Amino acid sequence: MTDLNIDSLTMRFSGLVALDKVSFTVKENEIFSLIGPNGSGKTTLFNCINGFNKPQNGTINFCGNDLLNKKTYRIIRSGISRTFQNVQNIPFMTVLDNILLGANSRIDTLGTLKRLVSRDQRKIEESMALEIMDFLGIANYEQKFMMGQPFGIQKLAEIARALVSKPKLILLDEPAAGMNDQETREIANIIRDIRDELGVTVLLVEHDMNLVMSISDQICVLESGKVIALGEPQIIKDDPKVIESYLGEPLNA
Repeated sequence: MTDLNIDSLTMRFSGLVALDKVSFTVKENEIFSLIGPNGSGKTTLFNCINGFNKPQNGTINFCGNDLLNKKTYRIIRSGISRTFQNVQNIPFMTVLDNILLGANSRIDTLGTLKRLVSRDQRKIEESMALEIMDFLGIANYEQKFMMGQPFGIQKLAEIARALVSKPKLILLDEPAAGMNDQETREIANIIRDIRDELGVTVLLVEHDMNLVMSISDQICVLESGKVIALGEPQIIKDDPKVIESYLGEPLNA
């Protein structure tokens, strides 16, 4: 099983408690969403999972392995990849080469030597990247420079870079941020396809509640670093604490 288990995770920054005994489980093949106000701890939690932050207490377990003592590159090799709220592309490289950066995370010393002495390794990686680009609908952009590409293309390129590392679990940090309604609907379909067609479990941070409610199997709500609600979408949108602290008013059924 490739479940992600978070247990009693606590993260402090100079006395500020960013995460306060957070616990939940993301089951294999789920789309699991984290929601909550800005500053509630969502991105900090992502940073703990992929090794950017080291929490003071609690455990993070993935595929039966403790992640807290692993370096970031080893966490990626264990099967967890990530996108960022702000796109992290390199503008003077092509879209394809930006995506291929994700393949580097899974290459060990032997793989690096193969790349240096043989073009076959590069061809294998390019073929995999092109398949992912086709899957995401950006196959015609491989030789275009990232600079000047529409924001939606840049977002999809970042998702492609995360997928080219062949993850078992992908962390998507606000993939619909800055997108219009049509692009948001397309992102929703892509997230479903990542789970259904690629078999990748999804942990999602997103503020678009229509998107979250339409695609999530489970939702965890954070406020001031604490879990205030956890459950299926229908339960979450009717929860009085969630309505009061985050939604502001009940969502339409």
